Amino acid sequence: MKKIFILTILFLFFVFSPSVYAQDSNKFITIVNPVRVSRYTPDLTESIRNQYSVIKKHNLPATWLLTYDALDNEEVVQEILQMDEFQEFGLFLEVTPSFSDSVGVEYHDSGSWHHSNSIFLSGYTKVERMILIDGVFEKFKENFGYYPNSVGSWWTDGFSLSYIKQKYNVTANLVCADQFSTDNYQLWGQPWQIPYYPSKFHPAVPASSEDTKLDMVNIQWASRDPLNGYESSLFSTQDYLVLSNKLDTGYFNKLLDTYLNNENNDFNQITVGLESDLDAGGYSGEFQNQIEVVAEFINGGVEAITMSDFYKRYSDKYPKIDPPSKIDSRDFLQSGKSSHWFTSFIYRLFYIYDEKKDAIEIKDIRVYGQNDTDPYYSSPNYEFNLSINIPSVIDTIENPEDVWILPGDVEIETKNEYFLIKGENIKVPTKLRNNPLVDIEHSGDDVKIGFVQINFNHPEGDIVKGFSSEAVHFFKTKKAILKLLTGKGWEHFNKVEYLIPKGEIYALLFLKSLPGGKVMVYDNECLQCAWHTDIKPISFANLRSYVKKYSGHTIVYNSSVFSAKERPNAKKYLQKTKAKYVYLVKFEEYSEKIPFSPGDLGVKRIFSNANAEIWEVE
Repeated sequence: MKKIFILTILFLFFVFSPSVYAQDSNKFITIVNPVRVSRYTPDLTESIRNQYSVIKKHNLPATWLLTYDALDNEEVVQEILQMDEFQEFGLFLEVTPSFSDSVGVEYHDSGSWHHSNSIFLSGYTKVERMILIDGVFEKFKENFGYYPNSVGSWWTDGFSLSYIKQKYNVTANLVCADQFSTDNYQLWGQPWQIPYYPSKFHPAVPASSEDTKLDMVNIQWASRDPLNGYESSLFSTQDYLVLSNKLDTGYFNKLLDTYLNNENNDFNQITVGLESDLDAGGYSGEFQNQIEVVAEFINGGVEAITMSDFYKRYSDKYPKIDPPSKIDSRDFLQSGKSSHWFTSFIYRLFYIYDEKKDAIEIKDIRVYGQNDTDPYYSSPNYEFNLSINIPSVIDTIENPEDVWILPGDVEIETKNEYFLIKGENIKVPTKLRNNPLVDIEHSGDDVKIGFVQINFNHPEGDIVKGFSSEAVHFFKTKKAILKLLTGKGWEHFNKVEYLIPKGEIYALLFLKSLPGGKVMVYDNECLQCAWHTDIKPISFANLRSYVKKYSGHTIVYNSSVFSAKERPNAKKYLQKTKAKYVYLVKFEEYSEKIPFSPGDLGVKRIFSNANAEIWEVE
């Protein structure tokens, strides 16, 4: 009788356990549902109950990422605890007033809960981040009796992820997929829609070695359409319903099919799901349709898997670093175009083939620096916007005119460290040839595009020496020479160290690739500005000669453009400088901005990251 009972239990387990649908599968769907408490949610408990009922109906595993506020809501926790054993629970790392207040960290009230400096850990100092992280992990353990294996947010900085890994051994992280500006969150340049091991120092950069690898897998929320999703993040598994051309569940099906049945890669994964703070009725509509599509894929051999279980499968398959990835897809909207993505730990390449024009268009090339650091690793982000922008040599979203057009009969062959263009009379654009991040070789008719790694002399950028602010002020005084002749003031000749952040260096290398012309810099210093890096940034001292050194362009100091009270005067002052470019610095609370509107001044922005902006005078 006992044997019959055991066999019955085993039979039921293998029949109904979602984790055994396809144990030998190399295709994975991960359902992830972030749970936050929102003021626009009538009843969060009812919303969770309705959402779970859809998942339970198909006996699927899912990962539920809970914010601190959700963990602090007894009704929500009790609802969560009633879920079956196939559900995984983790943390959604959003900062709220009640969360920060509970751990004694001052909340950054920016006027809106979703501003980057309020909601993300990167908006806070390192010490504050650790306090917040420890607080929410302890709150989780208080409710569940253990620490979670999975975390997520639309962006979690490199310092926070490293701390979480080191202290709590988390193995899986959810991050928002690539988007240029949606919700004022710029995440631009990650590996396109694939899981990957992030660098210890920059979560958007794939690790180049076991030494730099953060031993957790990044999976991406709201996978984008391989073609149209580059232009607009609304072409995704999340937002296709709000597009003007009214796409439906069939489009969702095509997205899953493209990423799950990709024969180029050995391992395929896609993340689906929906936030749990919507109106309860919302889970009986399109979400239910999506989960039915998911169930169909699982019946066809795809494996449904939680975040932490996917890490186990991924790390078993790739114990060291990520393999290269290749994605080829025809346009779902029948435009006659096909998209082609290649990603390795060295670079990312995106090009399309337009059969109507019989032409290839290279639209995006990004370089993954093995020594790159998240701009918010040490420095808090005090801006409303998030700015994660991996260095590029072609980016047709920021600069559409940079597209590299090739004949349709050209062949592009991708390798881990470079790619080859095979054809006749290949002309490399001047801007690309001049870019210091690119190494170009010609061999007969073939062109080899390789990439250069930038060697910084400090973990946070380059260290240079210059006179202190006190010395600069001393030398500007009328009696400076007289004082020196009488033996006073010689101590000011001692130089001090300054930091040029990595983001600025990449901006200046981009500037170096541009045609010659003067660069206007802001004649301004910031004596009272604070910094959280080891060394003071050089822009605070108004020592701008480094702009010329790194970019190769002549610079002209100016303050009148920025202090002008009227738009016509500002434009007149700008024209008087005869500058072709304007170079502006951003660092923590210090931010140099174009006065008035770009159209009023006759300038357009051609580069932006967390530390610098470059504007071209038209």
